[in-house]
Amino acid sequence: FAILFCRRFYDIMSAEGFMTRTIEDLQYKGLKIIQEDGLFHFGTDAVLLAGFCDVKKTDTVVDLGTGTGIIPLLLSKRTGARVIGIELQKEVFELARQNVELNGLEGKVNIINADLRTLEFKEERVTAVVCNPPYEKVGSGRQNIGESIKLARHEICCTLEDAVSCAARLLGTGGKLFMIHRSQRAAELISVMSAHKLEPKVLTPICAREGADPRYVLVAAKKDAKPGLKFNYPLVIYDKNGEYTRQMDKIYHREKENE
Repeated sequence: FAILFCRRFYDIMSAEGFMTRTIEDLQYKGLKIIQEDGLFHFGTDAVLLAGFCDVKKTDTVVDLGTGTGIIPLLLSKRTGARVIGIELQKEVFELARQNVELNGLEGKVNIINADLRTLEFKEERVTAVVCNPPYEKVGSGRQNIGESIKLARHEICCTLEDAVSCAARLLGTGGKLFMIHRSQRAAELISVMSAHKLEPKVLTPICAREGADPRYVLVAAKKDAKPGLKFNYPLVIYDKNGEYTRQMDKIYHREKENE
C-alpha cells in the first residue's frame, strides 16, 4: 500500500553519521509522526486497521508490535481510549515514545519496550488488542533489507501464533482482537484465532480496485464468543481513475473536503 502525507525532512547525527528523518502531518486532528531511514515505515494497512477497530473511550487497548506508534496515535485521537503500544526493537520503541511526546499524548498513550511472547499485565484490565503483525514467513519475501525492517516484515521474533496467543492471554471474556493480514493467510489466521478461543466475528476483504481479488483481510474476533462470522463488502482502495474511493476518504477523515 502507498500512503501520502505532508512531509518535512531533516537530518540528525548518529554514531553511523547523518540519517534522514521525516515529520509527517497526518492531516487528522493535528497529529504528526516522525519516521526515520532504516526503520520500518507504516503504510496504509496500519491506517485501515486503526479505522477498523471498534473501541470506545472506556477501553484499554494494547497494540502489539506498535512500530513508531501510528495506531496508538490514531486510536487515541479518534476514540479517547487509553492505548498501550508494545515494541520489541529498542530504537523503534524510542522513536514511538518521541511520537507520543510530539503529539502531547503522554497521559493517554504509553509505549513499552517488551517482547510480546512473554508479555503479561497483572494489574491491567485489557479490553481490546490490535495487531498488524509481520506478514512474511522466515525465508520468504524480500531479503535484501535492513535488519530492523526485516524484523518488522518477517516472522523472526513474532509469528502469527505468537501474536494471537499473546492477545488471548491479555483478554478476558468479551475482549476484542483486531488484526490485518495477507488474504492468502486468512484461513490460517481464523484457525489460530479459534484455537485460542478468540472467535472470528467480522471479516472485511481489502481490494486494490473494484473486482480485483482481495490482497488483505481485516478480522475482528471476540474472546469466548459463540461462532458466527459476518463477511463485510470489500473495502476498495482506488476507483477507476486511480483516486481514493469514498470508503478511503471516510477512513482518512476527508469527507468534507470532497463535498
